Amino acid sequence: MPTLVLRAFGRTVSLAGPEAALGAARQRLPAAYRTAVGPAERSWSVRKSSGRDWAAVAEGDRLSLWSDVVAATEAVLSDLELWIAERARDRVFVHAGCVAVDGRAIVIPGRTMSGKSSLTAALVRAGAAYFSDEYAVLDRHGLVRPYPRPLALRPDDGSSTRPVTAEEMGGMSGRGPARVGLVAFLQYDVAAGWRPESLTRAQTVLRLLDNTVAARTRPRAALAALERATEGVPALVGTRGDADDSAALLLTRLSS
Repeated sequence: MPTLVLRAFGRTVSLAGPEAALGAARQRLPAAYRTAVGPAERSWSVRKSSGRDWAAVAEGDRLSLWSDVVAATEAVLSDLELWIAERARDRVFVHAGCVAVDGRAIVIPGRTMSGKSSLTAALVRAGAAYFSDEYAVLDRHGLVRPYPRPLALRPDDGSSTRPVTAEEMGGMSGRGPARVGLVAFLQYDVAAGWRPESLTRAQTVLRLLDNTVAARTRPRAALAALERATEGVPALVGTRGDADDSAALLLTRLSS
């Protein structure tokens, strides 16, 4: 079975599967994942299972079954990225959407289904540079580094998410590091609408830590990066309504 060996953030991993799976992985993973040689620290695979199903496998253990190879590949890549995020060298991964304007980043922490991808997409449509819809990647100085994997957007009909690049949306991907300019913990709530409140720096750090992948395995490095990232940075917590309206309000906050 064809195998793709990749190195990213100081870690080496491998993915085995049909060419359709490997091709999907090349398109989906950010440029930080570079083709490598040598032994992998951990291996994943996409395998044909019983009937027409495809299995997502990590280190020989089946993660899940899917009806098509692309969905199985997506499940494998999500697990692979999470493993890298927890063990990355010199980087701290925070579950968050992230964009930047004039070298200043808006970080939107949140887990799956929190609405961060739709808000990130709205900010890109409004002219912000796309960094990521899944991870805000901090270096040791607290600067955010781009992690421009395709956005996972859910169509209005509620069907499965589909990958969309910033360029396909008429936007652009970020280049180079950015300083954090605003942190927004916003939960989509159409009934409540736009109702954010300000946070203290200590509250901001604690909430970010709760969304940091390596908070338990590398707490000292995580806390140091978060403290540097949030120095003098305003933060909001609350609800939001329409993504485009909220994006405009966030950009106004950033500029002020």
